[in-house]
Amino acid sequence: MGLLKKTLTILVVVLLLGGAGYGGWKWWQGKLAKARTTEAPVLTSKVGRQTIEITVDIAGDLEPIDMLEVKAEVSAKIKKLHVELGDTVKQGAPLVDLDDKELQTERATALLEIEGAKLEVDKARADFERDRKLFERQLIPEKTLADTRSARDLADNRFDRANKRLQTTEERLSKTKIAAPMNGVILELPVVEGQVVVAAASVNSGTMIMKMAKLDQLLIKTHVNQVDVARLKSGMKADFTVDSVPGLKMSGRIDRIAPTATIKNNIKGFQVEIRIEKPDERLRPGMTADVVVPISKAENVLAVPLTAVFTEPDSTKVVFLAAADPEAVPEKRPVEVGVSNIQFVEIKSGLQENDTVLLTRPPVKPAS
Repeated sequence: MGLLKKTLTILVVVLLLGGAGYGGWKWWQGKLAKARTTEAPVLTSKVGRQTIEITVDIAGDLEPIDMLEVKAEVSAKIKKLHVELGDTVKQGAPLVDLDDKELQTERATALLEIEGAKLEVDKARADFERDRKLFERQLIPEKTLADTRSARDLADNRFDRANKRLQTTEERLSKTKIAAPMNGVILELPVVEGQVVVAAASVNSGTMIMKMAKLDQLLIKTHVNQVDVARLKSGMKADFTVDSVPGLKMSGRIDRIAPTATIKNNIKGFQVEIRIEKPDERLRPGMTADVVVPISKAENVLAVPLTAVFTEPDSTKVVFLAAADPEAVPEKRPVEVGVSNIQFVEIKSGLQENDTVLLTRPPVKPAS
């Protein structure tokens, strides 16, 4: 009897625990269902009127239209720098004086050569005139006259060479004074006084003394992907801002679109240059510009968020109208769409203003 009583007690406890567990499981499932309903509300939006603007958004860097590197045409040591970084200079203003001691010595030597050659010329010409008169009187042979003629010509030649050497030296001397080739601002100045600079024998050689540019004429160089570039053309207006100057909004126009694609940051695109019409004086080369190019605009049209329009397998565009009864199946309605941007899409037909549409595709309910 004791064993039977103990067995019955255990059986009762197990039944009670099982019932409590089942009741707890049902209660937990109810809580989960309620939580899911609370956490995942149905997202909707009203059909309203919008102005939809299609734009191409790109980024680029500001650069001067006219910019050049100043290089020396003779190799020498920098004796004097007349400008500092950021200075504004006028065309013809002195920029750099190079050491000209060696060239001054060459010039002095050339002048001495000219004086000596001039004496030789005077003597050779006098000798020739004398021998010519003697030859006319048949007092000297023709060979003697020919010799003095040759001596005269050689003296003339030496005199000409000495003059050309002087001209070359003076031309090189003039190049030790480097003047501003245009109005502009000194953007880079990587040299110091006492530094030896190498003459530029070609465009890509020689020491760059400084870089200067006109800051009243700026452009934005951008790299536009091959999809967006097809919508751009020269003359289009482009609005832009720069992070370096908060609140500044300016505009320009597309000046040039490269005819061939280039690859930048592993992206194939086309270089587009935007000329800034009236640059603000605070703009500087190297600043990054955020550019917006308006392509088209649809004003006061019926529109819904882009996420409200779905594409069917047959390419039909549809929306789902929200039902008043949450348990009812939303109505699927075909629509004709127009222009769109990353936020809204124009509805040409199929909806009316103030209709309510779902922003997510409703789940398919299993047939009962």
